[in-house]
Amino acid sequence: MLIDKDVIQEAKQKLGIENAFIIAKELELEDSDEKNLRSRCPFHHEDTPSFIYNPKTYQYHCFGACSRSYDIIDVFMLKGLTYLESVQKLFKESDTKYSFGELKVKTKHQYKYPKEVICNNKDKVYDYLGMRKISKTTVDYADIRQDEHDNVVFNFYDSNDVLTLVKYRPSRKIEKGEIKTWCQKDADTSPILFNMNRININSPLLICEGEIDSLSAIDSGYLNAVSVPLGAGNFGWMEENWDWLQQFEQIIVCSDNDDAGLKMQKELIFRLGSWRTKVVEIPQYFEKEDGSKIPVNDLNEVLFRFGKEKVLEIIVNAKDTPVDSVVDFSDIEDVDLDDIDGIQTGIKAIDKELFKLFNGTFNVLTGINGSGKTSLLSQLVCQALEQDKNTFFYSGELPNHQTKNWINFILSGQRHLNEYKTDETVFWKVQPDVKKQMNEFYKGRLFVYKDGYSRKVDDILKSMEDNVRKYGVKLCLIDNLTAVNLGNNDNNKYEKQTDFIVSLIDFAKKFNIVVILVVHPHKMDTTRRMTKMDIQGVMALSDLAHRVLSLYRVSAKDKQGIPNKKGDGWYVEPIKHDVLFDILKDRMRGSEGNGIGLYYDKPSRRFFTDATDLDIRYKWDTGKYTTPLPFKPPQFDDKTNPIYGEIKGSEKK
Repeated sequence: MLIDKDVIQEAKQKLGIENAFIIAKELELEDSDEKNLRSRCPFHHEDTPSFIYNPKTYQYHCFGACSRSYDIIDVFMLKGLTYLESVQKLFKESDTKYSFGELKVKTKHQYKYPKEVICNNKDKVYDYLGMRKISKTTVDYADIRQDEHDNVVFNFYDSNDVLTLVKYRPSRKIEKGEIKTWCQKDADTSPILFNMNRININSPLLICEGEIDSLSAIDSGYLNAVSVPLGAGNFGWMEENWDWLQQFEQIIVCSDNDDAGLKMQKELIFRLGSWRTKVVEIPQYFEKEDGSKIPVNDLNEVLFRFGKEKVLEIIVNAKDTPVDSVVDFSDIEDVDLDDIDGIQTGIKAIDKELFKLFNGTFNVLTGINGSGKTSLLSQLVCQALEQDKNTFFYSGELPNHQTKNWINFILSGQRHLNEYKTDETVFWKVQPDVKKQMNEFYKGRLFVYKDGYSRKVDDILKSMEDNVRKYGVKLCLIDNLTAVNLGNNDNNKYEKQTDFIVSLIDFAKKFNIVVILVVHPHKMDTTRRMTKMDIQGVMALSDLAHRVLSLYRVSAKDKQGIPNKKGDGWYVEPIKHDVLFDILKDRMRGSEGNGIGLYYDKPSRRFFTDATDLDIRYKWDTGKYTTPLPFKPPQFDDKTNPIYGEIKGSEKK
């Protein structure tokens, strides 16, 4: 349940100075000065009162050693209430009317909610977490339990106080190779955040990598701490909790001091927004009395080695993320092309030339109508999903259902098509049961811009950014430039195009993703292979793009060639392929003008160069096949074709 922040603020305003008196009473403040609203801090020893109430923020703040801040909701939660219960109590105290609806409602349909673990004894859990410096008070506060096998039980409640996920770990040191954590058997695993039902949305949120790290923060006095549910490399929790996360004005990230933790940190900074994200700097080492140094990996180790004060210090003094607009030149990594992440096309000959479509690049794809742009884009979508790269697709010409139909054919491949014949034609359909399997394959991973939604540049870019941040999209396809409303007129057409291109380039670099824009060519007097000068629109398209790629559909005349007069050679050699993939510009590798011949398979709508390309099977397809492809492409009938032998060989299996 998301409660309007403005209503909470209005409730505090209605209470006014009464906020301070309620907080003082709940915390049992010593030597409380009701006139000046200050006292000694209840969270550490001090002789001079430094715990002072701010009537503008309606909270007490310690200006002494611990720097803690508490409003009325924080105090209610400190006394054992959840966030939802604390807001209810605030509204009751302030006589604020608000409809909460039915509380503790299970909102996930067909979700197998976990069963509550009955706990009559926590001795083993107290002992184990105690060895890691977590107090019994914190264990009870966070509803940590012990099961019948003495395992630690972490209960994950959603923002409506409903138990939604239960995780376990042994209440002892885990041996190498042993399973560290697991979820409750026969229950679903929605990726919600641990302790999120005890979080004050008006205070900075601390996101930790593990449950025990968040407990370390809580035990040290920072209650607004959660942890990710399924490890540093799993970001499904961002999508699941997106609306809840959007409520926070400031978020602090505390990851482990390892490669996975640093990767998680970088991902959260740009997806949650660098303007509101800070980073906890875990000390690299703990120095012993003899001068030797022990590596420190996480927040719990900080608690164990340095104590609560240090934990609170590094959280409160979390560092702002770097200014987005600059980078210290000395910090720039020397990166080889093969170390840059990206997306391969799945067509060996193209990947040999391009390596891959690199993250952080803006790419232009062009070609006359009928050259195969839609097929190639759809094939790229399938390959991106195969490589676990979520994708955003703006198709300004094809309706959503037709885009899905095209991708389904390519994702299916020949082996899952049914052939239909009439007197006049032959056509194919994807098998119905296969469509269901493929739906599961790309569910939550491929996002297509809605039919009828605004085509304005700002709206498309906003949608792209939302998808990158919320769903972790790594590939954005825009088909095509003429289908985007640039807001231009005849006088500023090229200026608006340039602005859009620059925005796409900045977007690709900022979010470290691949952006592809489809651009139609100018009308040409003759059908021929294109050059950069043939691209429709402003020159910035080809000048600023990292890569310009073109498709040319080979004509019947091209395939015949022009023999010389002697009949023993060619003036113009015949082209055996169906389409030529031309690299008109490649700033990444510095090579231009290379052409790659591709074949096209009508049943599956796939481009290929050999039998392996054509028979690619995506992850959704777990079948094992020994039979040849059901619809032999006509290209294989030419025995001079080097791929004929490969198909012939597969038929012998």
